Amino acid sequence: MKPGKLLIVDDERDIRSLMEEIFIEEGYQVETAANGVQAQQAWRSFLPDIIFLDVWMPDIDGISLLKQMQDEGVLENTKVIMMSGHGTIETAIEATRLGAYDFLEKPLSLAKLIVTAERAIEHNQLNQENRQLKQKQPEHFMPVGKSKAVIQLRETLERLSKFTMPILVTGESGTGKHRFAEAIHKTSQRNTSAFLHFYSLDFNKLCQPENMDNLKKTLREVHQGTLIIANIEELSAEAQSILANIVLKQCYKLDDDSDAICIDIRVIALTKTDIEGMVAHQNFREDLYQRLKVMQMHIPALRQHTEDIPELIEYFVNHFVTYEGLEYRHFSVSAQNILRQHTWPGNLKELKNLIQRLLILGSDDVSDDEVKELLMNSQASNSIGEVVDTSLPLKEGKEQFEARYLSQLLRETGGNVSETAKRSGVDRTNLYRKLKALGIDPKNPQ
Repeated sequence: MKPGKLLIVDDERDIRSLMEEIFIEEGYQVETAANGVQAQQAWRSFLPDIIFLDVWMPDIDGISLLKQMQDEGVLENTKVIMMSGHGTIETAIEATRLGAYDFLEKPLSLAKLIVTAERAIEHNQLNQENRQLKQKQPEHFMPVGKSKAVIQLRETLERLSKFTMPILVTGESGTGKHRFAEAIHKTSQRNTSAFLHFYSLDFNKLCQPENMDNLKKTLREVHQGTLIIANIEELSAEAQSILANIVLKQCYKLDDDSDAICIDIRVIALTKTDIEGMVAHQNFREDLYQRLKVMQMHIPALRQHTEDIPELIEYFVNHFVTYEGLEYRHFSVSAQNILRQHTWPGNLKELKNLIQRLLILGSDDVSDDEVKELLMNSQASNSIGEVVDTSLPLKEGKEQFEARYLSQLLRETGGNVSETAKRSGVDRTNLYRKLKALGIDPKNPQ
């Protein structure tokens, strides 16, 4: 590891001098600052890799300086290590929330100073390498794992990519149906053409009579490409009719008086429901279903191939480190085994969300206890809906359910309000009002 540039900010001269001497001996380039004003000048001109920042100083406190660094984008390339002789847990939490790499208490351990600096430099170098990899490498989109089920899935995907027939993809929520559909497009000869992804509620709106011009524009855009429609069980009669024409006749008509317009579109339909049962009850067009089910693919639930969890952990960790700039954490074999024993009702999406939380909330190696606690909290959260409090008036009970439902959706979508609006079928503006009324923070749903 190559030592880097280091800035020490502390109003105590003895501490500055001692730390400067130690790190110069370790091979670092070192600058010092006795107050906030000097610190501002130093980080802007010296561009340090690491800043050791005292919390309490005579002119500007360390937390305020940390906020300035965050605003100026300094933390993208610099690790800040806070120091305090009488710090509190609240101060440490606030510093971490603002982007501090670590928090050290005085009196300082010289050995810990050196180790912390080395780790900070390593993380800086790793983040830089990941940014370069992100620019050079396309995102991996094939199913991940070495189990028999996943190997068969990859083999089937590669075969399907060579043809153009419509496909029906089935599977529980969170199993990765969307990624499977996108992978078919990206590995096919259509990969240079457009692919559009619709949830059924959006496609329903597009197929309404007043939106025919937008429908025509959309279908022309995806001509010779791929149209992916999720939750097809929720398609309206109008939307089913238009989709049936696209699938069965490769054409569409804006109205009965218009000529048919020929198009070349591959349709991949996604569902988590028994469509055959809907056909039997005349809630879904039989001719459309019969054509889609000719090539039907089922995505297995995660509990059916838990032997792939170690590879999935590695994949998701690398994804978050590379694409979201989170810090790398190692999962021990015992921690992985705990995850393999979980039933994963939320499938891949649940695993991905859990790994993201572990990377955000901790540092160093992921411990067994940490995994167990997070899984326990997740199970407790999921089980809330199983208990109905009949002592409440109906209005309050409904509000409680809506709060749990929307909070869960927000957690699954990573706080994405637009995605939550699509999945819940609630207009985005109305969703914002409802979240405000229920006291739910989209970025931190409890």
